[in-house]
Amino acid sequence: MHEGYRKRMYEKLKTDAGICDHELLEILLYNALPRKNTNPIAHKLIEAFGSLAGVFEADVEQLTEIDGVGENVALFIKCVAECNRRTKTQSAGVAVLKNYDEFKKFVVARMRGNSKEVLEIYFLTKGGKVKRVSSFTDEERGKVEVDSNKITAIIAKEKPYGLLVAHNHLSGNAAPSVSDDRFTGELQLMCSMNNVVLYDHCIYASDNNIYSYFESGKIEAIREEFSFKRVIDRQIEAATDQNKK
Repeated sequence: MHEGYRKRMYEKLKTDAGICDHELLEILLYNALPRKNTNPIAHKLIEAFGSLAGVFEADVEQLTEIDGVGENVALFIKCVAECNRRTKTQSAGVAVLKNYDEFKKFVVARMRGNSKEVLEIYFLTKGGKVKRVSSFTDEERGKVEVDSNKITAIIAKEKPYGLLVAHNHLSGNAAPSVSDDRFTGELQLMCSMNNVVLYDHCIYASDNNIYSYFESGKIEAIREEFSFKRVIDRQIEAATDQNKK
């Protein structure tokens, strides 16, 4: 009986179908009390402390005063509350990159001191918040290669508004190589196919030696050259010319 009921509750949680505070607490307590009906305990906790927030603010001694809540359950609730508190604290420090200067500072902080070549892709929301960082490196000290299928899969999963890219040159020369240009073009094509904006690709050689595809004006040319529509148009033109011969 408990299995079928809990399954229905999990489905309700999954779809967020008007789920109540006591039901959220009830589901949470499944993990602390796997073989017990947690519904009455959840109700008692909400009644005792006034709200879900009140439950998470209560200390262990207060929680154990509630019938059905032993020390292990109280410690479980306290652990969840602490995780929630730290998440809120840390979220205040999430990077928001709204202009090139902010991006440059972010790149310097992440790239400084790397002994291997590292490539990072920053997935952004429309407001510039970094929602995910994907970092790639190889065992070879001065080389990094990235599987395009892996990037495409991350783009499909995260659905970002835009991307920023950065990698380091251990040589001390920030000038882009032919392979850097090629990778930027390939990434732009992936972005174009997924309706994502490629804002910039920075190459870090030192804190005072950073190359920006955006600042150089090169990113605009790459966006035009490697747009999905442009590539398809070129293929059609080539096929048409071949048929005329």
